[in-house]
Amino acid sequence: MRIPWIGIAGLVLLAGCWKGPGAAVDLPPATVRILPGAVTLTTGHLQRFTAQVAGGPAGEVTWRVLEPGGGSVDGAGGYRAPAAPGLFTVEAGVKGGPGRDRAQVRVVAPPAGEIRAPARVLAGTGGLQASVAEVPGSSYAWTLAGGEILAGETAAAVTFVAGAGPKVTLACRVTNAAGDSLRSSLEVPVAPPVTLAISPAAVTLTAGRGMKFGYTIEGGLSLGVVWSLGEPGAGSLDQAGHYLAPPVPGPYTVRVASKDDPTRVAVARVKVVAQPPEGMIAPASFEPGAKGLKARVPEVAGMTYAWEIEGGTLTAGAAGPAVVFSAGPGPSLTLRCRISNEAGDSFLATKVLNLPGLVTVQN
Repeated sequence: MRIPWIGIAGLVLLAGCWKGPGAAVDLPPATVRILPGAVTLTTGHLQRFTAQVAGGPAGEVTWRVLEPGGGSVDGAGGYRAPAAPGLFTVEAGVKGGPGRDRAQVRVVAPPAGEIRAPARVLAGTGGLQASVAEVPGSSYAWTLAGGEILAGETAAAVTFVAGAGPKVTLACRVTNAAGDSLRSSLEVPVAPPVTLAISPAAVTLTAGRGMKFGYTIEGGLSLGVVWSLGEPGAGSLDQAGHYLAPPVPGPYTVRVASKDDPTRVAVARVKVVAQPPEGMIAPASFEPGAKGLKARVPEVAGMTYAWEIEGGTLTAGAAGPAVVFSAGPGPSLTLRCRISNEAGDSFLATKVLNLPGLVTVQN
């Protein structure tokens, strides 16, 4: 049989190149890439990771979280963040191969938005504060209706002034580092302005005597008041309005102010007057029918005098500190003078005159 030379050369060439069945082909090792490579996530939230595999034989991708308590990941790359913030690592690899890749997960707390503020505010009051719990990495955006923000519009705490009322509405949008947002709002009632009055508004009081002042108050937050004296030496005063006049006569003032708004003050004018004087000077005895007899009591400015006589007749000065009188037939004569001050306090001076030789009784 003839074999063409070309055919033989071809067979030799083919025999040199063919390695026979079952020969292995060398492939590069598989590499894995996780997407995304870094993420910030709110506690408890889900993040879907994907794994890109290049080179090497196809194989199953395995997933795991490296840190204990760092959350969980399923076989499809679904990661669930833990309940506590922290920094964690998710790893993906090809089963049976050396290829690995890791993604960093920053887990942050959810936005906290509960607003803390005064239960009530006073109209026109500045320097008021409201706040939310500060969470690191969060941003804040405040708005206010019924007043004006003074400072802290983009901070966890805000300072504001209340308007005329009837309410202030505070709102804050909190966004954490993962981009999750929470909007909270709070309505704060605005109390009406304080009106305050003291009673009595003017009084005349005897030196050393006491009394209780009263007041009426409306508006404000607490209805509380603070008592004070207007001048040194004005006496004494407690926080219930009990006042004791000083021993020295003169004009004084008692003040009551609102605790909520110290600019609201009511003032009472107190005129302290001397006590009525005591004692009487009169003849030791009298002759029946004697005329032009005289008696007197101490003269003090501001006092009033009211004389009475038994057993005789007043002839002059019945409303003054000195009196002129005539004696009756006896055997005794009684003089009385009521001395009263402007506060209404009085002293009754009395003297009994007898005929000569009889005992004189004086009160």
